[in-house]
Formats: sequence, structure tokens, C-alpha cells
Amino acid sequence: MLFHFVLVLVYLIFIVMKTNIIKNNKVYLALMILFLAKLINAQTIMQPTTVTDKALLKDMIQQHLVYPQDALDKGLKGKVTVTFTVDKNGNAFGHKAENAFDEECAAQAVHLVKLIQWKPATRDHLPIEYQHKYTINFSPKTYLKNVEKYKSIPQQKEAIDTSYIIYESKQLDRAPKPYFNNQSITIGAYLRSELKYPDHAKEFEISGTVKLSFIIETDGKASNIVIENSVGGGCDNEAIRLIQNLNWIPGMKDGQLVRTHTSQDITFQFGERNYHDGNQY
Repeated sequence: MLFHFVLVLVYLIFIVMKTNIIKNNKVYLALMILFLAKLINAQTIMQPTTVTDKALLKDMIQQHLVYPQDALDKGLKGKVTVTFTVDKNGNAFGHKAENAFDEECAAQAVHLVKLIQWKPATRDHLPIEYQHKYTINFSPKTYLKNVEKYKSIPQQKEAIDTSYIIYESKQLDRAPKPYFNNQSITIGAYLRSELKYPDHAKEFEISGTVKLSFIIETDGKASNIVIENSVGGGCDNEAIRLIQNLNWIPGMKDGQLVRTHTSQDITFQFGERNYHDGNQY
């Protein structure tokens, strides 16, 4: 409908330019063109986008996916599309699985999509409510390849909050605690042990602090990683790697494990002793 209306309007502008109706009235012609541009812009809808980028989102899905054991034993594979609504504030609700090849896989797909944080859709640069969908791929081969890569924390005894509400650390009864190599660890000790200064950053003597924000999920893994302050030279990717490889004892509120929003500064200082191998650059 809009396309046909635009075509008619363009045709009218063309006719006007070819006739003497407003041959010398450039202001009127300019207003018609402006109206056309405004109309097209006002009807342009930008779909919701994730707060994290596509590559990190893919890693996030692989890291948090738990393949239903029965489906894994049977070698079931396929895709599950989850439909939902993203409101003007970026909150998603009404998740439903479509074209599900297995009920348990469908439930897992809905769970994974509920973990994703969104930026709202827009029309004419203003946020709007939008019906959206996201597809989860299930592949036993891919899952088994990743299961060792993304090791989990020990099974927690506490109940899990299933509301998907995200809390700040100050709202919790117990804040998340870093967990690495089967033991609790301070974030400082972890960085001193595992940070590798990127070759490109060393070559160009790049220093700075990468700031990441992310969600610590109830399974103890990070999700929705966002680079709040970038350094470049490979430092951003190294900071992301460090957070992806680190597990956490989840935060707790009212006796339940909950999702926690947090942030972490990771400093790369050229000329100081490298955390990982003890060399000085």
C-alpha cells in the first residue's frame, strides 16, 4: 500500500516539474519532496536488536544450551523458532515455540531466548512494540563439541528463580562469586593468572581499560556481554575471552539463585609485568 502511494506521489512530482503549474515555485516543489522523504522515513521500521553483537550472541547460545538427554541419545536435531513480543522498553514477553520437532528441545529453546536482552524496535526513530522471532539450532555434533569447552559450576542446592528478573548486586542477599578450575577465586587472582596481552597491543604499545557489562545467569555463566569501553588492539577480544571462560557462583535473593547484572573493568597496561607469563612489555 505504501509502495503504491509513494509511486503515485513521485509521478505527481514528475508531472508538476514538466508543466507550468508551479514551474517557478521551487519552494512548493521542495515541500513536496520533503513530505515524500518524511513519509518514507516515518514508515521505516527497524526491528529489535540484541544488546550484544551477533558473534557474542552465538557464543552465548552455545554456552548456555543444555541438550535434553533423551533427544541427545536419539540423535535428534533440528530448529525451533520462538516467537515473542518486544515492548517499547526492550522487555520481551509471550514466548512461544513454533515448528518444534521435540517438546523438551522446544522448552530449552524458549528458555534460551528468554535469556536474550533486546533493544526495542523503532518507527521514525521512536520505540514501538514489535512481534519478533528467533531460531535456535539443535545439533548433537555441535553440542558435544562445545560441552567440554564450556564447563559448568557444581550443581547448586538452592532453588532457581524462574521469573527471569535481572537484579543488581546491591539488591542481593549474596553477590556472585568467581569460580575457576573447580574452586572459588578472586577476580584479581583470575586476571593475573589468565590474562594474555594481545600481540597487536604489544606491537603498538596499546594500553587502556576495557569495561564489559554482562549478566551472570543462574547456571553460573555470563550472557549478554556488552563492550562499554573499548581499547582495541585485540584487548576487547581478550577481555571477552576472560569473561566467557570464567564461571560464577550465582547471586542469591530470598533463598533463590537469580540473574545478576554486573560489570568488570579489565586493564591492559603496557610496560608492566604481563599477568599470564610474567614477561614485561
